[in-house]
Amino acid sequence: MWKQGMPTLDDIPDLTHWKTVQEFSIEQAALLLAGIDPLDFLGGIEEARKLPHPRWKDAWGFASGMVSAIRRGVLSVVKCVSEETIWENGVWGGECVVVYEEMKPTDRRKEISKIKTIITRDSLLCWITQENVDFVRKPMPIITHQSIKSKTIKLNNSDAPPSLALLEKTHRSEGLEFVDDAINQFWLTYDENDPNTAPSKSEIVTYLERKGASNNIAQAVDLILRPFTLRNKGRPKKRQ
Repeated sequence: MWKQGMPTLDDIPDLTHWKTVQEFSIEQAALLLAGIDPLDFLGGIEEARKLPHPRWKDAWGFASGMVSAIRRGVLSVVKCVSEETIWENGVWGGECVVVYEEMKPTDRRKEISKIKTIITRDSLLCWITQENVDFVRKPMPIITHQSIKSKTIKLNNSDAPPSLALLEKTHRSEGLEFVDDAINQFWLTYDENDPNTAPSKSEIVTYLERKGASNNIAQAVDLILRPFTLRNKGRPKKRQ
């Protein structure tokens, strides 16, 4: 059963034009996860707050969560940029200038810019998967089937996870290709009645890293594919 924490809403705009975008600022990703089109709010979360948009707090929460994840090293970045507001004559509320500089994600002396820091689609997907992050989505459509006797049966696909422009299955990326590769390489011969037929985590991570995956992505793929009964267990016996 698909467990929903965030609401399913009908007023989410069409976000399909974001499907081919592979890199986002933290703020863009946060707005998308909140079901808000960043192109409708070029002023970002602050503009959504001033409107106010009914889901601006969701976007703020996602953005703050991503900053925290970057600090903890569970969300990798393409470029991490700091943001500092300098007030003229040191007086708050007067004229000011915002200075942006590249920084190390672990440098807590600086504030991470949600506007200039860039993450990839794959790293965002890993974070959502590993941290079990829920997001705003549209409800699944009602699918109509025509029977042989011409009776119409309406089926509501409530058990299937809803789609989002960021994560829709029709999208293909390196991350999803690694998932397919790992399935074909390791899991097709797995017998659920014989745990010893399961590949070890190190086997999958090493294999995917040799294929070009980052360590974070390789571990996320292993987590996605590994049955719950096999998690947090030691290395299985070597297969004959």
